[in-house]
Amino acid sequence: MSFQEKPKGDGAMINGGFFVLSPKVLERIDGDSSIWEQEPLMGLAKDDQLMAYQHQGFWQPMDTLRDKVHLEELWQAGKAPWKTWE
Repeated sequence: MSFQEKPKGDGAMINGGFFVLSPKVLERIDGDSSIWEQEPLMGLAKDDQLMAYQHQGFWQPMDTLRDKVHLEELWQAGKAPWKTWE
């Protein structure tokens, strides 16, 4: 298994989520100079300790005002895919 941060030309899946980690992972971080996407993640991948879940459903970030407006428009139009209750 390997890990490559933002491969060029991929055009498909993104890392839009979060990590669930064992406290032992902190042992892989060598102070403030460590870059998470380099030695810690690459080491976890090399040791076969890195897994991913590919979510196939609706996903939309809300990082910008434009994202917020888009999500609010979906909600107001009754087209919010994340609303699963009535």
